[in-house]
Amino acid sequence: MMRKIGILSIASPDDGGVYQYTLSLLEAVKFISGKFKFVQIRYPDFPKILEDDVVIYKNSSINLKIRQVVHVYFDLVFGNLAPKVDVDLIISPSITLLPFHMKKQYIVTIHDFQHEYYPEFFSFKEKISRKVVYKTGQKASLVICESNYVKQDVIRFLKVPDRKIKVLPAPPPRYIREVKISEDKLEQVRGKYSLPSQYLFYPAQFWYHKNHIKLLESIKLIKSKYNISIPVIFVGSKKNNFENVMKKIHELGLSKQIKYLGYVPQEDMPYLYKLSTALVMPTLFESVSIPIWEAFYLGVPVVSSNVCALPEQVGDAGLLFDPNNIEDMAEKILTIWTNEELRIKLSQRGYERVKGLTIENYATQWRKILEEIINGKL
Repeated sequence: MMRKIGILSIASPDDGGVYQYTLSLLEAVKFISGKFKFVQIRYPDFPKILEDDVVIYKNSSINLKIRQVVHVYFDLVFGNLAPKVDVDLIISPSITLLPFHMKKQYIVTIHDFQHEYYPEFFSFKEKISRKVVYKTGQKASLVICESNYVKQDVIRFLKVPDRKIKVLPAPPPRYIREVKISEDKLEQVRGKYSLPSQYLFYPAQFWYHKNHIKLLESIKLIKSKYNISIPVIFVGSKKNNFENVMKKIHELGLSKQIKYLGYVPQEDMPYLYKLSTALVMPTLFESVSIPIWEAFYLGVPVVSSNVCALPEQVGDAGLLFDPNNIEDMAEKILTIWTNEELRIKLSQRGYERVKGLTIENYATQWRKILEEIINGKL
């Protein structure tokens, strides 16, 4: 019997990695045929990816209000407004009450428990909302995580048994995997953004936990201590710490070294990676870093913080530092900046770590999970 699987598509590009994760999942299920029929359950502003789709909350003003409630308040509004969708199972690429209120069996991906580690980064309402919404993980048929680190947090904070959790990292986004780098386009992008011959690249939205400030302080330390000016290129949405970061750039006298590009078209992103000397990832909290997978895939060396799942993800393919220690950060950045032989070695190791994360392998693992769910083995 054909089983209908609904895939929630409710993230926006401003949601960061969750949006790209949803796109990768939708791409993967196209490779799964046979006993499953996939239906995309999407907000009106989420792109239609699958042939079969159901648009929920079609009124744009209602959609906006619902989204605000989901992300800022209690998510409980779905108790009365949950849409009726004819599916046997729902896959939710992020934690939300929607599948719970739709009264369907569901699989949910939990990306992190940042609110448990850094509650100061969240408003009171956001903390309460997360506490309520995350409880739905206990009712899921299966919880998906992208790292063993998050799996242990699911066990610790939600008391979900080990057998109901699967670790399944997603591959890099399609626009990274399928790009054909050309020399002409490299020079075009360099000219378009007036990029220096060497720079560190940090693609991250300006949330507090992305730790832009400490990165700036480490860059200033390198300049003061070693008289080496390292340019850094920022891209990412202007989230809650943006103004503080811009102010800090001026306070430290780094305006000539730090460049914020604003919105960057997706097709330019692979070239910004390839033109860079290294990716820097100074984040205070990360379950799995999509930019690290992207850098690995494109052969770009990585220097990263040593928090959460990042040591698990990076392994021996990058340099790691304490994100709260600007001396340690500066030392690792300077090492990767000045050692070309090391950069070549790390970029080779990085590609070895990521090359198995293909969309075909990802689809195969999802097929196995769905078959086990349907057959009652999970």
